[in-house]
Amino acid sequence: MRRLIPTWLSGGATKAKPKRRTKRRSVWVRRLRPALYLTASFAIITGAAGAGYWAWSTSALTRLTIAAETALIDTTVRAGLVVDDVLVEGRVETTREQLLRMIGVRRGDPILAIDTHAVRERLIQLGWVADATVQRRFPGTVFVRLQERKAMAIWQRKGTFVLVDGDGVDIGNQGLTRYTHLKVIVGNDAPRHAPALLDMLATAPPLMKRVQAAVWVGGRRWNLRLDDGIDIRLPEENPQAAWTRLATLERDKRLLSQDIIAVDLRIRDRLIVRRRGESAPNGGNST
Repeated sequence: MRRLIPTWLSGGATKAKPKRRTKRRSVWVRRLRPALYLTASFAIITGAAGAGYWAWSTSALTRLTIAAETALIDTTVRAGLVVDDVLVEGRVETTREQLLRMIGVRRGDPILAIDTHAVRERLIQLGWVADATVQRRFPGTVFVRLQERKAMAIWQRKGTFVLVDGDGVDIGNQGLTRYTHLKVIVGNDAPRHAPALLDMLATAPPLMKRVQAAVWVGGRRWNLRLDDGIDIRLPEENPQAAWTRLATLERDKRLLSQDIIAVDLRIRDRLIVRRRGESAPNGGNST
């Protein structure tokens, strides 16, 4: 693994440390051993005293425990166990500023005082982060491995646009301008049904390229909008057969090159084509 960004918050992983680090590590180990012996003895004494005092005051025991923990942390700081570097692996969309805010550590912070579980919980609140691993790597490195989401489509929801992944999870609008090539999906619960739609569209790649948007209608079927404004109404049952039929007609008859604005495939074995200037049948009902 290699360091991708030569800053204290790296976008890559660890690399071989200079030899001076080895010497430093042996120094803090020698310094830490007697200090930990002393701290352990202190903890035993205070633990025994606290056990006797429990009958008198639980709050006092709590204060003694906190004091012992603080003394131990102070000892590790003097031994050199402090944050010296934060290394990150797997970062593509998540910004450096977001990571710094969510990790919430600074150089010089006691490395043993870092709650790695809490850091992970904060990281997975970020839209792009599906999962994260947070580790301490002694003596002074915090290592973070990110698993970022992959944008599947752009979801138009209540007048706004957000990216969603293959599980239908709302990623947010960060980086939206870099994903304008994705299909736009519209409608309540559309993200949950979009993976099956995209798999179906992929069976006819030339025609799929022309699809700009898909509207989930009535919670049961799709309407497609092509790049030239033609609407394609797919049936609720077996939309794959209808899509294959449309792709065949386009390949053999150049159907979509004619002066039409809509193709209705909702009725099995029938093709209803609406030409430009014609009124919509049945009052324009699209469900």
